[in-house]
Amino acid sequence: MPTTLPQLPNLPKLKDRFRANIYAQGIAFIINISLYIYSQNALFIWTELAALSFIGAYNAKSPTFLDRNILNHFISVMCYYLISLLIGSNQQLYLILIFIFTYSFFILRNNGYHKSLNLWMYIQALLIGTTFTAYPFHYKIIATVIGYVEAQMILKLAFHLLRNNEQYEAEKRYVDVVKISVFAWLDTSRPEVRLALRGSFTAAILYALCSSFHDMKPNWAVVTAVSCLQRDDFIASFRAMKGVSIGSVIGWPIAAALIYFLKVHIDTSTILIWVFTLIALVCSFELAAQPRLKFQILNTVFFLLAVTCVGISLQINSMSYMTLKVINSLIGVVGALLSLFMWRKLHQVFDEVKQN
Repeated sequence: MPTTLPQLPNLPKLKDRFRANIYAQGIAFIINISLYIYSQNALFIWTELAALSFIGAYNAKSPTFLDRNILNHFISVMCYYLISLLIGSNQQLYLILIFIFTYSFFILRNNGYHKSLNLWMYIQALLIGTTFTAYPFHYKIIATVIGYVEAQMILKLAFHLLRNNEQYEAEKRYVDVVKISVFAWLDTSRPEVRLALRGSFTAAILYALCSSFHDMKPNWAVVTAVSCLQRDDFIASFRAMKGVSIGSVIGWPIAAALIYFLKVHIDTSTILIWVFTLIALVCSFELAAQPRLKFQILNTVFFLLAVTCVGISLQINSMSYMTLKVINSLIGVVGALLSLFMWRKLHQVFDEVKQN
């Protein structure tokens, strides 16, 4: 009897409603990376990271010329930078900052913060003392300003060229973040508040634990845990954790091979940043439309490869950085898993108390 070959999983395809976003990301990448290759100034790598984060997952036109969501993101980044500068190396104050910002992120993400999927991780990656290169902090702020202007202008251009005038309901029902009541921030009956409490405590505890072991990159564990706990659904959160852990294990040796073969081919690694980021973006869009484990795994693998290529382009110790990122990602998954089961058990106890 003829043997039947196993069917390979279908790779995600770029849907029409995502084209403007991908074109905008592509234009920003070509501009920033070309400037980096020409000048060899890492300012343009940071600018590309900023533009990538601000453009986020936009697939509908804003009702205003300057998108208010991107403006909110920019203001929050600048506030976070200023507070970080004031805090300096005070770990206790930094823990409080992580808790407050994570809590605010969960509360506000559906009120003017719902488009930038990478914003939280971007802010964490650029903090003093937690980046993989000792790049002057004021240059990062300049890069963020440039990235913000690029995101506003390039997104507008992409939507105009594609004649995409679609406005989603989230845009029409835009809620000004300053109009959210104090009660809404503390009402535990709201899923946003419950997610905020769970995510904030997990983020602060993970950072404190990793920092106590003199971990050079404790923020990666925090970022991974928060990204896995953004869902008000046990099964969805657990699926995200499986995807991140499996993807990290699969991507680890592939990233190591990339470092070995590309360490003397800086320009090639710089181009591959966009290739891997593009695939990760399409997987992210697919996950937003219909969460599936295979796309979570693919997203994790290709994002790890993109980060590895960034390290190669900046000529840092890519192997150590990539290994540390994978280990901390797995630590974040374990922390998120413990938090998820403890949170579920806590809910069961509260339900039993209410019934009695």
